[in-house]
Amino acid sequence: MVISYQQGKVSYEAISGHICLYVYDFPRRTKRWDQDRCSDFFVFVHHRLRKMADSFVYSGLPFEAYLNTSLKHQMISFIKKKREKELKEELFCRMCASGTLEDESSFYKIYDTFNYEIKEPAAAYKNKTGQGRTKRRLFFLALSDPDRLDDESIAQISASTGYSADYINRCCMAVKEKVQQKRDELRRLKEKKSGCFFQILVIQEKIMYESDIEKRLWLEERVQRLRGRIERLSRKIAAKASCLVTHQDLAQVLGVSKGTVDSSIFYLKRKRNNHTVSSSSADRQSLHSLQR
Repeated sequence: MVISYQQGKVSYEAISGHICLYVYDFPRRTKRWDQDRCSDFFVFVHHRLRKMADSFVYSGLPFEAYLNTSLKHQMISFIKKKREKELKEELFCRMCASGTLEDESSFYKIYDTFNYEIKEPAAAYKNKTGQGRTKRRLFFLALSDPDRLDDESIAQISASTGYSADYINRCCMAVKEKVQQKRDELRRLKEKKSGCFFQILVIQEKIMYESDIEKRLWLEERVQRLRGRIERLSRKIAAKASCLVTHQDLAQVLGVSKGTVDSSIFYLKRKRNNHTVSSSSADRQSLHSLQR
């Protein structure tokens, strides 16, 4: 029948019914698979059947002999893919249970990137001397922790520094976006690391069933390369573990040099520490005078 199809005497539809029945029943006859498994295999191999009929070359053996050999190879591929899928699902469940992934959506979610337009700051920002400089320093310090800035806080900062609430809000959103990008990158690195662990599990299972020594050695080398990649990813994850706002983030959002942000926040922290020391000295002097 297949030769007649190749010669154009009959259509593929005329022979496909016989081929499909043969393929569907093949795993049950050769491996005693149940009906569900036979159905899954038929779905797996169905789209390849016409190509098998087209590529068959008669060499004295019937099409069934060629089909049997092809189906045996397809069954091996089917079993491997099914095992990998089950192992992947098991690994995913382990990661969810251990907290490696927050939820299933985080495994696939890709965050959108937003660009916030940062307009020219208020006049107080441009004033580099006196009170304007102090307001700018306070503004830098407030932006270093954007998660704490609600509408009420933004209104207070606006009143204290002279910047409009709208401008402060845009800067705050831009800084938060910087932090979100860091979290996204950290999440991607963790997913890559989890993917490497999964590949190692799959390869180790292949090694267990591999009888060819050279192929076993090749698979073991792949495991070693994946372990090396896991180590490199672990170092990157450790370096990016902190998703806090940096002075560089503030500098990029505000369009100033990092040194300007460094010196401004350093000045405020030093002033606060000096104030704390002065207050402690005054308290000790008061206590000493009372004791006298």
